[in-house]
Amino acid sequence: MMIRSNILLALCAIAMLLAATPGALHAQGSGPMHPPDSTKFPTPPPPSKPDTPALPPEEIIRRFAAKEDEMMRAIHGYTFQKSVRVEEIGLGNKPAGQLEVVTQQRISPDGKLFEKPVSRQASTLQYLDLQRGDSDLVAQTPMFPLSTAMLPKYEITYGGKQQLDDLSVYYFTIKPRALERAHAYFSGVVWVDEQDFVIVKSMGKWVTETGDVTSSNLPFTVFETYRQQVGKNLWFPAYSRSDETFQSGDVSVPIRIIIKWTDFIPQASVPASDSPALTTPPAPQSNP
Repeated sequence: MMIRSNILLALCAIAMLLAATPGALHAQGSGPMHPPDSTKFPTPPPPSKPDTPALPPEEIIRRFAAKEDEMMRAIHGYTFQKSVRVEEIGLGNKPAGQLEVVTQQRISPDGKLFEKPVSRQASTLQYLDLQRGDSDLVAQTPMFPLSTAMLPKYEITYGGKQQLDDLSVYYFTIKPRALERAHAYFSGVVWVDEQDFVIVKSMGKWVTETGDVTSSNLPFTVFETYRQQVGKNLWFPAYSRSDETFQSGDVSVPIRIIIKWTDFIPQASVPASDSPALTTPPAPQSNP
């Protein structure tokens, strides 16, 4: 279930941002069976010459963008649960304290996000003081960033083909052509299923002209995200993770955030009791 080591060779273009990691993706499951140890890695060696795909890279890009359009349309009208767990990491790389928030979410056909609290675990965090809800723990970003309409905004480079668990995948590096102050863009790597041309994994961050996008309370930037198959043709986000360090006085505390999306259920209409939690994306929070 390990990702082949040549994944490291393909990420030189974003070497200072991220690199691939051993992980696992179950084609029909709810996310990776063995989550990665960390999303922070040293600089990889220079890439080798990529292989020649069966289709031109431009056609693969066109097809996975069309699939992103399909996912973006399909997620409207679904309800799902989203859990966000923040951990302080102690001895043995085990959580020494944590907070978990679960919400029920729905994205309406006009793009509004509706959410309801489901549960909030009593915090056992020793250094982080998090009093707000789920919306403040994670910066709001698109679930499907590489739609057809967004392709002109990016430089997309084919990196090669490899095996990702049971899937044969292509991988591409993604870089914004230009940065803006008020609009965030994805920068990183995506893995695309060779058969269905859907993005099954991504690793990267969101950037603006002023820096990396974070939430208002936490420093997480680089996220490794796996998708799961929902129904026959849809692949929705299932599991995402990021590792960072929080400075509390003289103490440097390793921290981790794990996000899970579960229980995707199609709905005919928005329940009358829902109240909109977000109508437009908030202004991005960036590190200076």
